[in-house]
Amino acid sequence: MDCLQKGCGLVFLKMTMKHSTSGTMRLVCQRSGYRGWVQKITFGLVAQLDLVDLALKFIMISILREDHQMCCLQDLGDDSRFIEFYNLVFMQYNKKDDGSLEPLKQMNIDTGMGLERMARILQKVPNNYETDLIFPIIEKAASMAMVSYAKADDATKTNLKIIGDHMRAVVYLISDGVIPSNIGRGYVVRRLIRRVVRMGRLIGIRGDGHGNSEGAFLPSLAEVVISLSTEIDSDVESRRRSILGELQREEMRFVQTLERGEKLLAELLDEALLNAGNNGNKPSLSGKNVFLLYDTYGFPVEITAEIASEQGVTVDIEGFDIEMENQRKQSQAAHNVVRLSVGNETEIVKNIPDTEFLGYDSLSASAVIKGLLVNGNPVNEVSQGSEVEILLDRTPFYAESGGQVGDNGFLYVNGGEDRRQTTVIEINDVQKSLGNIFVHKGMIKQGSVEVGKEVDASVDAKLRQGAKAHHTATHLLQSALKSVVGSETSQAGSLVAFDHLRFDFNFHRPLSEEELTTIEALINQWIGNAAHVETKVMALQDAKNAGAIAMFGEKYGEQVRVVEVPGISLELCGGTHVSNTAEIRGFKIISEQGIASGIRRIEAVAGDAFVDYVCARDNYMRRLCLSLKVKAEDVNSRVETILEELRATRNVASSLRSKIAVLKAASLASRATTVEPQNVRIVVENMGDVDADGLKSAAEYLIDTLKDPAAVILGSSPGDGKVSLVAAFSPAIVEMGLQAGKFVSGIAKLCGGGGGGKPNFAQAGGRKPENLPDALEKARAEIVARVSGSS
Repeated sequence: MDCLQKGCGLVFLKMTMKHSTSGTMRLVCQRSGYRGWVQKITFGLVAQLDLVDLALKFIMISILREDHQMCCLQDLGDDSRFIEFYNLVFMQYNKKDDGSLEPLKQMNIDTGMGLERMARILQKVPNNYETDLIFPIIEKAASMAMVSYAKADDATKTNLKIIGDHMRAVVYLISDGVIPSNIGRGYVVRRLIRRVVRMGRLIGIRGDGHGNSEGAFLPSLAEVVISLSTEIDSDVESRRRSILGELQREEMRFVQTLERGEKLLAELLDEALLNAGNNGNKPSLSGKNVFLLYDTYGFPVEITAEIASEQGVTVDIEGFDIEMENQRKQSQAAHNVVRLSVGNETEIVKNIPDTEFLGYDSLSASAVIKGLLVNGNPVNEVSQGSEVEILLDRTPFYAESGGQVGDNGFLYVNGGEDRRQTTVIEINDVQKSLGNIFVHKGMIKQGSVEVGKEVDASVDAKLRQGAKAHHTATHLLQSALKSVVGSETSQAGSLVAFDHLRFDFNFHRPLSEEELTTIEALINQWIGNAAHVETKVMALQDAKNAGAIAMFGEKYGEQVRVVEVPGISLELCGGTHVSNTAEIRGFKIISEQGIASGIRRIEAVAGDAFVDYVCARDNYMRRLCLSLKVKAEDVNSRVETILEELRATRNVASSLRSKIAVLKAASLASRATTVEPQNVRIVVENMGDVDADGLKSAAEYLIDTLKDPAAVILGSSPGDGKVSLVAAFSPAIVEMGLQAGKFVSGIAKLCGGGGGGKPNFAQAGGRKPENLPDALEKARAEIVARVSGSS
């Protein structure tokens, strides 16, 4: 009803079955109108469940006959007496923005009877949360918070209900392979988890319930959910380890920033309330601040809004959305998105049909030019030397989509009786725009071209083969990952280029060398098996029923293309692929790294790029073997020996430099300045190119030699534009209130650096050696002033 009154666009007939406290049931019919639910008719008491179907049929027939001549017995809006547990929604009209109604193309009836509602009635409890489906989770949370649910106030009960409801949801979601992240359904899980964490802290849960006060409490609650699911969904139990691990990692990750975020939010809310009081406006949290909490401290906007609401402060959601959009634009700035000139899009599309793609079966074809664009604006003719975007009626060129880059190649215009090439256009990218129109981007190398001309389109076969090899290898990689590290991994993005592939996936830790080796070996085994790659077009639902993997967030039509490597991989994919895995030739992982929280990235090569990579590495190894004068199998041990010798040599050199620095320091001791009235001996000197370790040794020697009270400040320029500083104070100097860390930090700033340390000894560095003399003079003046009592 609320959605209707806000103009969401649907008009309903609704029937509701309500269970009364007296044990009987009532059926209520309501019909929506222009201003909400305007008709409300109550039908007779139904005392037995076996009469429900008969009563519903009677009501439906009556409604469809427009027979509303039934008396209204009473208003059942009293939720303290009646429980709604079954309703029917008859969807008939679409309400347009101007308020007019139009019949839906497909009218339907939405029906549902909640399991929790039925359990509530049968178990005779006051709400869904106190049924045996959720209440055991609530009891566990209450015991961990050391509160009694029965005696708790309304706010605590609400928090416990949220914990019970959300915990059940996240356990099943993670069991189904939905991993917390910042995108799509992963973000839904993250929001639910973080809300549970906050609610748990509000009611007083501290620690994991097993004696570790710093531990995560979500796994303990998840154990209850898993035990409740044993006889319902055995898969949840089998995935216990991954569920508990994911919840623990996610909670600890959030807790690290939660306290700082809560403190900042409290400050922002106080500021909003203060400003509102001074200005007489309604207190509001700016979108920029909401985004700061989201981006820096991991606060989902819903949690921020909830906390703000508790203090009577509104949240600028529109401003937050703007900040989010700005971030998206920045992150996508390097992404090549084709848009036909905004002012001309509609006009162009009217005259240009969708492009027919021929590239699955052929790399060349004749086509007709339907449109030419220069700088996004339509033109009729383009000449040699110009960059141009060409729209064809049909093409063998693949347009960038599904992670695969667009094809390269040439368009030729042939003229004269001998069909001689009069125009040559080099195509360096193909993108999709406005649905399914292919935009061929290129440069006219020879001649000119005009709308309506016929061209011969030719795809670069070598580059296409590279894309095909890498695309099929990407499918094999996803299957190998699921096989080696777990079925819960899922694709988070990909790039299929001519010379490499990039695959992003959800996973919580780096892959080990052993895992990477196993994945490589498994993929190369599949390649060596020379498995036939099959492609077919089928209904989307049939593909899903067959177990085909779909990329979350992708939009699919009713008919989809399925790519299968029998027994290995089955995915929905519109990209180009090899016909046999043997065409991939080989597969090699180049790198594996984390790119975001919970997101890993693998980069790899296949096909000709694999051969080139292996040959290049072999060449490097040959040259290394020649330099080291060892066989390839002995390179590791030889390098380790050289590194050990280098470490030993460096230690000797460092020791010698320290001894030289101490010898220099010995000559400085006799030049120490004595400052009255406490006879403090001070040394402030530039020691040339002595390194940081040598400077430290010299300062330690001097402070021991000069005895208490003494202060030593030394500086040097060891090279590479670096500055080293050290300050050493005896106990009496520290008792005067001077601290070496603070003192040397202030001096280091003059040299473009900083540092710190203990009150009696500290080191610092900088990047401006030309400022060192002035910095040491300032250090001398300050230390003399401080110990003489003149400052």
